Amino acid sequence: MSEATTGTSAHAGELDAAAESSSPTLGRGRTAPLDPFEADRLFRYGVALFNGARYWHAHEAWETLWRAADDEDRDFYQGLIQVAAGLLHLQRRNSRGARNKLSEGVSKLRRYEPAHRGIFVNELIGAADRVGEQLGAGYMPHLIPPVIRFVDLDELD
Repeated sequence: MSEATTGTSAHAGELDAAAESSSPTLGRGRTAPLDPFEADRLFRYGVALFNGARYWHAHEAWETLWRAADDEDRDFYQGLIQVAAGLLHLQRRNSRGARNKLSEGVSKLRRYEPAHRGIFVNELIGAADRVGEQLGAGYMPHLIPPVIRFVDLDELD
């Protein structure tokens, strides 16, 4: 086939390679940054799901953010994901998984205290710590779902 019938040229491959090398390289499992409005929508959607005790779904919403996040916010999203995973384990009565994920999540979130991205991180850490302490003492606590609160109600608009 000729160049005319395939719509390609010998230079097309070179141009594709040049375009790839000029774009920033994303790490494994990372995606391009999200549009700020979409990122905010996903974050708030994840908070709403979390506050409704739908921890798996919150985890999924935040994972999209985590994959696209810059280095400054990656631990924040990963901490939220791990706390949600810990509470999901607790819902399923898996004390070991709950204790491990809550502990990992809290350690990621500590550097973002007292608040980050408009939420009270310190309150979430306190709730996760209380559950973790009960699990560490050998109790399987009843899940009283923690609620992520926004710092300023005006930010909900």
